[in-house]
Formats: sequence, structure tokens, C-alpha cells
Amino acid sequence: MSVRQRILQEAQRLFAQAGYAAVSMRALARAVGVSPATLYHYFPTKEALLRELSFEIAGRFLKAVAGIAESSLEVTHKLERFCRAHLETLLQEPSQAVIFLREAPQHLGEPDKSAFLAQQRQYEEQLERILREGLGRNLFRDFEPRFMTLSLLAALNATGTWYQPGGPLRPAEVADSLISTFLHGLIRTW
Repeated sequence: MSVRQRILQEAQRLFAQAGYAAVSMRALARAVGVSPATLYHYFPTKEALLRELSFEIAGRFLKAVAGIAESSLEVTHKLERFCRAHLETLLQEPSQAVIFLREAPQHLGEPDKSAFLAQQRQYEEQLERILREGLGRNLFRDFEPRFMTLSLLAALNATGTWYQPGGPLRPAEVADSLISTFLHGLIRTW
């Protein structure tokens, strides 16, 4: 792993654990095992580091669900694939959710904050589109799509706070359980 990747990985862990504001560049350099000068060579400011980390994480999530909403799959399968892709991406590195949902929106400066929030909204719109399609086809119980989008994502993201790699459940098992619960709760015909 390159020095740059080690810095990003350690920054993600520390920002998620302690919060962006509480982590100094000196503490990050110490955690990575490099000098502060080396750290500043790769990232001239702490915000530059947060910017790169935030957009990298946003890109991972967007890539994971790309094309699902537009696919020719049945709506229920689209919903299942979206949830599975989200959980698999999240549980690869649960600290991502903290950066994606809390640290980046709170600490990025403009214009980066607006660009990041636009990517976050683009991601949410993929799920909302699937839910609206299911409502339009009368497959789901009645609900407000934006509310359900945010509620479903909040439930999925919460797994990052309790999931333990190496614990009794593998990511695929967590996904299967949550997806089954959501689908049985939403689909009108079950």
C-alpha cells in the first residue's frame, strides 16, 4: 500500500473514531508513521485530506449502485440489489458512513461542500427512483418516497455502528436479513 493510501486509510479511521475537528495533522502523521513534512507533501491541509477522502467514499457508493435504478430488473430486485450493494460497500469499511454522513457535510468548505452534498443527493435519488417506480406499479404500500428513502438509508447505515468484522454475521448475512425485513414490510403482495 502506498504512503498516500496509508494516510487516507488512517485518516478515515481517525476521523470516524474521534471526529475530524479532534484529529490534528501531527497526530495523523504519528499514526501513519511518517513525519509531518511527509504528510504535508501529500496533503497540504487537513481539509484537502478530508476533501479527497470524502469524494473517494462518495465515488465508492455511487459506483456500487450505478445502473441499478435504470436496469430492466423487476422493482423488487432493484431494491434488493441497491440495498445489498449499499451494505456490502458500507461493511467493507464501516467508518465510511461516518465520513459520508457526518464529517464531510459538517466540515468541508465551499465549494466542496456543495459538490459533495450534490453527490450525496444523487446517491439518495437512485434509491428514491426505485421506490417511486414501485409505488407507481402499485407494488408497495403507500408511503412518502423521500421519507422512506432517508429512513431506509438510515437503517442500512446504522449497521456500520454495530457490525463487527469477524463476528457471527458476515456482510452477506446482514444484507440478507435486512433486505428480507424491508421487502416483506414494503411489498403489498406479501
